[in-house]
Amino acid sequence: MKKNPSLEKFNDKYNGMDQERPIPFTARLMAYYRAQESESKDGLIIDPYAKHLAGDLTEYFKDHGRYSKIDYGIVRSYYIEENLLKPWCFERNESQIVLLGAGLDTRAYRFTPLSKNLHTLFEIDLPELMEYKKEILKKEKPLCSLIRISENLSNINWIDKLVQYGYKKDIPTFWVLEGVMYYLEKHEASLILQKISKISSKKSQIFTDLCVPVYAEVKFGPFSKHFKWGIKKEATANYFKENGWKVSVDWADNHDLGRDVGQKGLFFICGEKLF
Repeated sequence: MKKNPSLEKFNDKYNGMDQERPIPFTARLMAYYRAQESESKDGLIIDPYAKHLAGDLTEYFKDHGRYSKIDYGIVRSYYIEENLLKPWCFERNESQIVLLGAGLDTRAYRFTPLSKNLHTLFEIDLPELMEYKKEILKKEKPLCSLIRISENLSNINWIDKLVQYGYKKDIPTFWVLEGVMYYLEKHEASLILQKISKISSKKSQIFTDLCVPVYAEVKFGPFSKHFKWGIKKEATANYFKENGWKVSVDWADNHDLGRDVGQKGLFFICGEKLF
């Protein structure tokens, strides 16, 4: 494969990229795991673009071989797509789907339910990620209307950009905060929940995942070492209620499909706008 100039700018520390910047590097890792899954027998996720987006991580895994296979992100993505987004796309004539912290997600190109009815997919993430993904996928055609917004989620002004780029407050929205909440400070996460609830129409829905506090305290591995906070599972529903959402909470390993998602401590959160 020829070297891609965009990929050269986006390499890890072995080729010039700083792994201590959690979002860009973990985005590449997630793409790598999707690529692995796509090549496995009976893969839950088939992503023909993931390998190119991940780039060459051979040198990284020479030093970090124990992280060469992590199933949690695959199980999470499969749960979102099969249990939440698929019925959402088929049951609504028109909707918006917003991926906050979209990373190197490729649903706009591979998730076929998006081609049913009229859906607009918004992706929001750091400028370097959006530019990199745009370059890699520039010859691909999305399955629905796709709008990318380059912004740091910590800068709440991205909400203004969302409206400027065509977000409609009177159309049901599915908000996907996949692997996002624990990377933000708690007050930042709370503000985002409040803001998106305020601009959402009735029947809008949300998915996110969170962890118990100890996961954010141990600072271990390529993902959790960057976690900022966690919450007790039994306190989660009330926390979301205070921030504008009525949700249900379930342990991720109740949906693991026989995969290894680690020790109990991560949970899936699904629900609707409260008012």
